[in-house]
Amino acid sequence: MATVVFCVLMGNAWAQNSVQGLAAKAEQLEAQGKWAQAATAYESILKIRPYSLAALNRLGALYVNHHHYREGIRYYQRALQASPTEYVTNLNLGIAYIKMADFPLAVVPLKEAAAVQPSSFQAHELLAVASIGVGDYVTAIRQLLEAEQIGPQDVSTQYLLIRAYMATKNFRKALGAFDRLESLAPHSLWVHILKSQAYEGTGAYSEALQELEVAERQAPHNALVHFSLGFIYWKTDRFSQAETEFVRTLQSDSEFEEARFYLADCYLKQENPKSALPLFEEVAGSEPRDFWTRVELGKSLLELGLYNDAVGQFQAAIQLRPTVAEAHYLLGRTYQKMKRMNAYRHELEIAQKLQSEKLVQIESLMDASGSRGDPTHEFPPSPPRQ
Repeated sequence: MATVVFCVLMGNAWAQNSVQGLAAKAEQLEAQGKWAQAATAYESILKIRPYSLAALNRLGALYVNHHHYREGIRYYQRALQASPTEYVTNLNLGIAYIKMADFPLAVVPLKEAAAVQPSSFQAHELLAVASIGVGDYVTAIRQLLEAEQIGPQDVSTQYLLIRAYMATKNFRKALGAFDRLESLAPHSLWVHILKSQAYEGTGAYSEALQELEVAERQAPHNALVHFSLGFIYWKTDRFSQAETEFVRTLQSDSEFEEARFYLADCYLKQENPKSALPLFEEVAGSEPRDFWTRVELGKSLLELGLYNDAVGQFQAAIQLRPTVAEAHYLLGRTYQKMKRMNAYRHELEIAQKLQSEKLVQIESLMDASGSRGDPTHEFPPSPPRQ
C-alpha cells in the first residue's frame, strides 16, 4: 500500500515538474515571437492536464492575437466547460468576439465577467462596447457609469459615455459630461468635434460653430472638421458658406462621399443643378441603393429639363422606399412637365395618401407623448439622407 501511495506521489510530482517546465518553455517561446512553437508547448500541457485553465487561456490568446479567432474561441469554450464562471476566461472570450465584431455573442461572457468581478473596470467597459455594438445604449450607459466610478481618469470611458448619450439623443447629458473629458484631454481635437455635435443636437448652432472654429485652428486641414462646419452651415441655410467647407473637405479627403452629397445639395439649393448633377452621379455610382441620392439626382435632372432621366431616378428611389411621399410627388411633377397627365394625377394621389398617413402617425405620436398644445415640443427637421 505504501508503495502505491509513493508511486502516485512521484507521478504527481513528475507531472507538476513537467507542466512547470513546459509552461516556462512556452512563455520563453512567446517572448521570442515563436507563437506556433509556444502553442505546441501549451498543447503538451493539455496532454498532461486536459483542463488546465492557464494553458487553455494562453492557447486562446495566442490564436486570437494572431487573428485565428475561431481556434482561439474553441480553447476558451473548453476552459468554460471546466469552470463556467471563471473571470479571465469569460473576459478573454468576450474580447475575442469583439475583435470579430460579433457583439451579440460578446455580451454573454462579458456579463458573466462583470457579475463575477463587479470591481473590474475592463469588464464593465468591454460590456459597454459590446452593448453599443448591439444598439443597447441603456446597458452601455449603465456599464460606463460603473466603469467611470472605478476608473474616473480613463479618457476612453468618457468618450464612449458621451457617444452613448448622443446616440440616445440625450444631448443635455452629453454636454454635462464634457467637463471631466475636457479636464482629462484639454487639447483633444475630438473633444471639440464631439461637443459641437452635442450642441448641434440641442439646436445651439452658434456654440457648435465656436467649438468647430477652435478645432479648425488646431487642425486646419482636417476633413471631418471642415465637413462638420459645412453641415452646420447647411443646416442653418447658409449654403454659400457650407459649399466652401464641403469643397475644403474634399480637398483634404477626395473619398468623403457625404461631403460630395452635401456639396451637390448646396449647388442645387443655390439653383445650380448643372454643378450638382455630376456630383450626385458620382455618389449614386458608389452608393446605388441610397434613396436620397436618387431623389436629389432626380431633382437635378428635373431642373435641367432631362425628364426621362429624372423619371428613371425617381422610380429607382420608389423601388428603394415606396412609402416616402416625396419621391412620388416629384415623379408626378416630372410627368406633369412631360404632359403625361394621367400618370401625374396617379402619382399625386399616392403622394397625398402617404402624406396624410404620415400626418396621422405624427398626430398619434403627439397624443401619446402628451405634447399637443406644448409650444416647447418640436419635431426637428430631418436631414435629406436617412
